[in-house]
Amino acid sequence: MLYFTPSPTTVSRLCGLLAKYKQGLQKAMATSRSDYTPEYVNEFNGFLMDICNCLWRSRAFNTKDDNSHGCLIHKHIAEDLSLYVKGLDTGASLASLFSLSHSPVLGLLSISYFRGLEDAKLEKGTDELGARHAGPVTRATLASLAEDGGLRLTWDEYRLGVLTYLDQNGMGGVGQLMYNTMTTLMKKG
Repeated sequence: MLYFTPSPTTVSRLCGLLAKYKQGLQKAMATSRSDYTPEYVNEFNGFLMDICNCLWRSRAFNTKDDNSHGCLIHKHIAEDLSLYVKGLDTGASLASLFSLSHSPVLGLLSISYFRGLEDAKLEKGTDELGARHAGPVTRATLASLAEDGGLRLTWDEYRLGVLTYLDQNGMGGVGQLMYNTMTTLMKKG
């Protein structure tokens, strides 16, 4: 539940602690004398999965993945919230509202990173931007922006850039957790 705090620093600390704990758990499990039961490990992995589902996969409150807890939100509440968000007609789903781009805690930092890239490109004076991103950044809006003469950036480049930006601004725990948990990022880290 700490992931839903209004403090980006608290989110980063939580993610950093979980990343360190995961590393320690992996080291302990590598020994034959580990006291950790498979049930305990699966329970812990479920919490990691929940945060990754929120931040990286845009699948907040998902309970379909092995071990996921759906952020401990009762299924009926998640369904009601999902219907409410759908009724707002914003084009966003409840599952995506806690991602890097949409999160009420990290969204401003994410768009600040992107606007910094746009500003840097304009300062170089080599190219003009035909369009600037209004935010929040999504895979679809990046493609649309590139077609309209805006900054060209892939979805993965954007997300990795946000992790770096968070790290540079004292919130490295988010990246630590992602690089220690997400298989696709482990290969890049």
